[in-house]
Amino acid sequence: MPAQVSSERILFTRGVPAVEALPNKLLSECFQAVLEGPEAKTVLQYGHNSGYLPLRQLLGEQYGVAPEQIVVGNGSLHLQDLLSALLIKAGDVVFVEQPSYDRAIKTFRRRGAKVIGIPLEQDGVNIAALEQALARQVPAFMYIVPDFQNPAGVTTSLEKRQALVDLAERYKFWLLEDIPYRTLRYSGNSLPMLRELNANRVLTVSSYSKLISPALRVGYLIGPVEIAKKLASLEEETILAPVLPTEAAVVEFHKRGYFEQNLNNLKQLYAPRLQALIAALKTHLPDVPFAEPEGGFFVSITLPKEAVKGNLLERARQTGLILTDGRDFFADPFSDDEEPDLGTRFVRLPFCALTPEQINEGVKRLAALVR
Repeated sequence: MPAQVSSERILFTRGVPAVEALPNKLLSECFQAVLEGPEAKTVLQYGHNSGYLPLRQLLGEQYGVAPEQIVVGNGSLHLQDLLSALLIKAGDVVFVEQPSYDRAIKTFRRRGAKVIGIPLEQDGVNIAALEQALARQVPAFMYIVPDFQNPAGVTTSLEKRQALVDLAERYKFWLLEDIPYRTLRYSGNSLPMLRELNANRVLTVSSYSKLISPALRVGYLIGPVEIAKKLASLEEETILAPVLPTEAAVVEFHKRGYFEQNLNNLKQLYAPRLQALIAALKTHLPDVPFAEPEGGFFVSITLPKEAVKGNLLERARQTGLILTDGRDFFADPFSDDEEPDLGTRFVRLPFCALTPEQINEGVKRLAALVR
């Protein structure tokens, strides 16, 4: 195996599930049950734009909210885009962690917002910097990935979670918490969701992409009824109707007990890969600090200035190591003091779709480029 790994391309790019983690046979059973069951004609018809009611009821029980507070969409990014269309007005700003999810940054900008990054520390966003930014302008909302953040892998501390909801209440802005990785915890204990600390100022989005399959395109947003109604109306104007067969298949997946079974399988598969990445970084890049997550899909590093020579992406590609451009994870800087080219030294390392051998080889190649 090592000889084979050393000559193959290694992709530290997208945060995709491992192919072997996709439960195709279980999903086949669920789709068959849905399409042969009493609800078959219903799910093949146009449906209610808030999404499949049994799924909203299931999620409502899970989160302790009414189904009317939930909108199901074609993945969480779709719902973030609709929410941006609803909340962002000309001249608005949106705050994100710095660095943050690249597609979210692009979505908010496309909807007309100036996206400002608040520096991220190893226990969450820098609260002092956030307070300074709020003194200048209150955002339409602030986008936060509090658990195993994409791209940094950081988990926001309880103290900072409380500070975030307190500031949102004081300045009257929304916190958009994105929690797709929250249940993919491999060690340690979960912290309260932001909405558990103050549901009045928090909108929650998540999806089943990492927990069942990305191709299902089933995401959901939880918020006040008035926002959920407006989102459902906007959803109808843009996609006409929800994809009910996949939403119904998710409900069947839960009913049959497959969800918990699959989640346990994911944890058993991914936990050793996270540990392999942590070990590889400590072995091959011992002087580069990084946050050690207890779950999720990502670890990230920021290479020393003196270590990055020339075009890192191109030089990596020539060795068969494919990286994502780190600059994509950075919004407009919070202040002029921020290093302008910080993204050129930032490397996100998704680990779930790679074997431990591939992970070690990939980090080894990266280390050879920066010595």
